[in-house]
Amino acid sequence: MTNAREAHLATADQYARPHIVPIVFAYEHPFLFTPIDAKRKSVSDWRDLRRIRNIETNGRAAVLVDHYEEIWTRCAWVRLDGVADLLTTGEEHRHALGLLAAKYPQYERMPLRDAPVIRLRIEHIAQWHG
Repeated sequence: MTNAREAHLATADQYARPHIVPIVFAYEHPFLFTPIDAKRKSVSDWRDLRRIRNIETNGRAAVLVDHYEEIWTRCAWVRLDGVADLLTTGEEHRHALGLLAAKYPQYERMPLRDAPVIRLRIEHIAQWHG
């Protein structure tokens, strides 16, 4: 799971309406970190992203990391459930940015600088493999 390159973050608003987006991530038990980086977004201010608004009003989130192959016995997934919050300053924020930059060489060309980071405190792990 820690070597996977992408996953999907699921959040829900105060009415339990789900929202799922693909993410890049770094995992360091008991946390998963995903940045709000400089890739183009649907809004000009990151604070207006639906995942951010959902985290601020609900906080419950899940991340699904999956692997698919045509030979179904090689398929697998891991779901991480927990509570998400935002890191924007401080030592843990800098540490998370370092983990992400170390995992993804793309951040050499698109530096994270002081990008906000979603931190998921993992409370439950479910998994399956073929």
